[in-house]
Amino acid sequence: MKNHYCVLIGIAALALHSIPAFSQEQKNAPESKPPSTETPAAPSANSLTTPNIETTTQTQPEYLDDRSTPETLIKSYYNAINRQEYARAYSYYLPDTAPQPFPQFQAGYQNTSSATVQFGKVEGEGAAGSAYWSQPVAVKSETKDGTVTVYYGCYRLKLANPAIQGVPFVPLSLIDGTLQKSEKSIEESVPEGCEAP
Repeated sequence: MKNHYCVLIGIAALALHSIPAFSQEQKNAPESKPPSTETPAAPSANSLTTPNIETTTQTQPEYLDDRSTPETLIKSYYNAINRQEYARAYSYYLPDTAPQPFPQFQAGYQNTSSATVQFGKVEGEGAAGSAYWSQPVAVKSETKDGTVTVYYGCYRLKLANPAIQGVPFVPLSLIDGTLQKSEKSIEESVPEGCEAP
């Protein structure tokens, strides 16, 4: 029996010493391969005109849904558009102030690949249990064919006093937005202010 254990220990020791060497051979094996003498094939006409899917795929922006301030609500609105979550974008409008029926709203953004927004100084006021804001913005929109257009204008927002609201609760929401095309850069297109909300 004693010899049997000695044989097993000997086999285990041999195995332990040979395993690292074997794994090193496996790691080094590709390096010892002689370099290829073949010349790479010339790219085909099709490969020159077909875009590489990996390079043309945009990474989706992280999800943002924040109605704390006019600026974060509008950032969330454009985040939804950039993520092609049009129902979420539409939900940022007060139910009775949406700019158009949802199918037309969604169709209006189908060709948009991305939108970037910059902000001016927000103006706010309170009246009759609600707070209202006017938020100046400039928006740079890029379509799927690469066309870039800059817009400028204002969004109006409303929040009914949360302490006196019932159910369903209505968070800070868009009332409307008015944007016009700009010939300037997005940075130069941000309005200094908007009319009082």
